[in-house]
Amino acid sequence: MKKKMSSETELLAGDSDWHNNACLNYMRDHGTAYTEGYRRAADILIRHIDETARDQDFLVYPVVFLYRHHIELQIKQVTGLARRLLREDDPRGGDRGTHNLNSLWEVARRLLLQADDTLGPSDFRRVSDVVRALHEADLRATGFRYARTAEGGRSLQGIHYINTRRFGEQMAAASDDLDSIDNGLRYLLDLENEMRGHEDGFF
Repeated sequence: MKKKMSSETELLAGDSDWHNNACLNYMRDHGTAYTEGYRRAADILIRHIDETARDQDFLVYPVVFLYRHHIELQIKQVTGLARRLLREDDPRGGDRGTHNLNSLWEVARRLLLQADDTLGPSDFRRVSDVVRALHEADLRATGFRYARTAEGGRSLQGIHYINTRRFGEQMAAASDDLDSIDNGLRYLLDLENEMRGHEDGFF
């Protein structure tokens, strides 16, 4: 007879203290929960450092990694929305496997300018600035995850200080710009779907 697992040994399960039960897979747009989650986690850590003046030398690594991954997911999200508007398939079968912010943002900018004619280069300035800085500091997206490089050297050589408050402010500004772009693209997609609905009604 199979022995039932007790609640103490169930790693990924709910429990009676309902306020600690995180809900998964209930949103229609599943990706938004991931994207928003990484930003909120980074913001909580930054606020902890600012309010307590503690743990900055340890929390800086997850702070930068979380915000970097958040921006990466946002870029991939707006790229996907732009492709839908343009009815364009990714010729490489999807950018999901790459973590190179520079190349991801280069593709995104091209598609965004085509998909939404209200956008211009000035709308991309803050995102471009943080993408460039993160890419130059951590080309392989591993420096804030691992203490050593693949070759065995020390990660993040040459960086001695990161002000987490200022970092958070700049990342939040870039994130807000991407959110605005995302909302604009979704609005255009809604308009397009509405127009198709009207056209279908004439037949």
